[in-house]
Amino acid sequence: MAKGKGILMIATVGDDTNAVLIGVRDYPVQKLVLMHTPAFAAQAREIKDKVGAIFVETVLREVDEDQILMDTLRQVAEIHAQEAMHFDDIVVNVSSGDKMQTCSALSAAFVHGVPAIGVAGDAPFALPVLKFSYSELISYAKYRILEALQRIGGHAASLNELSEKSRVEKSLLSYHLRTTREGKGLEDMGLVEIERGSFGRLGITLTEMGSLILMGRHPVPV
Repeated sequence: MAKGKGILMIATVGDDTNAVLIGVRDYPVQKLVLMHTPAFAAQAREIKDKVGAIFVETVLREVDEDQILMDTLRQVAEIHAQEAMHFDDIVVNVSSGDKMQTCSALSAAFVHGVPAIGVAGDAPFALPVLKFSYSELISYAKYRILEALQRIGGHAASLNELSEKSRVEKSLLSYHLRTTREGKGLEDMGLVEIERGSFGRLGITLTEMGSLILMGRHPVPV
């Protein structure tokens, strides 16, 4: 990792506020983003006050408790898109927070290819997050398809329309949309939904997860 810009740490917040502070202590954190549900707002403010005393910029972000997984995925995507170029690395600290917060943050780390850590006792440790992310599973052509769907409002009424907008040959669309022996298709990855309409026409819709994957990614040339 290059030196100079430090780390942006995203941390879930629960009763164990000390676990967040240990992460800040042991990493060269330049900015801390505390993701908390309304139930842990007081703990988040407590951490902000303590970290502010050592001149680390701290931001509070409240997570929707009723949609904790998708809101965590969305917010981590936004942070990554806005901040990745300004720091040497982004790290997710999942050592505080309840089970749903931890699982949601780990899922976000996987989806966006961000390293995650936990804290045991008085020391942080790297979590065995999978060594690949969606960004490494999706080919250039698949990104063209996703971005084309996004540009036209999230839905293509036919393969012909999708082929025209993505500039991916119609004969290859099924290969990228459906799972084959060579790899998973966009449908099985949960990034598009496919519906069969009249006269056998296929409608393709970008899912919320598909939109999240595109956040922060520079559009591919069309």
